[in-house]
Amino acid sequence: MTENEQITERLVDETLIVALSGQFTGGEESEAFQTVLQRALVNGSKTVVVDLERVAYINSSFIGGLLAAHTSISRKGGAIVLCNVPEALQQILHVTRLDNVFDSYSSVDEALDAHNNDQ
Repeated sequence: MTENEQITERLVDETLIVALSGQFTGGEESEAFQTVLQRALVNGSKTVVVDLERVAYINSSFIGGLLAAHTSISRKGGAIVLCNVPEALQQILHVTRLDNVFDSYSSVDEALDAHNNDQ
C-alpha cells in the first residue's frame, strides 16, 4: 500500500492492481498515482489494473498522466486496463474517446481473467 490514503495497490501474480478513491485533479494524489505507475514499469509489471470504483472525479491532468503511462507500458508490451468505472467517468472516457484506448471491465476479477487468458 502506498502512503497516499487514496491509493491502494496489490500484486496478483505479475499483475498490479491499483484501487483509487476520491478525486484526482492533478495534485498530490495524481502525483502519487504516477509514482505507482512508474514503479510498475520499472518493476516489470506487464499489466496494471486500475480500479476506479471509488473515484468521484478526474480531470485532464489525471487523464494526461494515465495516457503517458499507457504509452510507456504499451511500448514494453504491457497494458493498463480499467475496471469498475463509474457512469460519470465512463462518459468522460467516451467523450474523450479514451474508451477506445483502454480496455474496461466490470470487476477486478473480470480484468484478471481477461489478462490471464491473454497470456
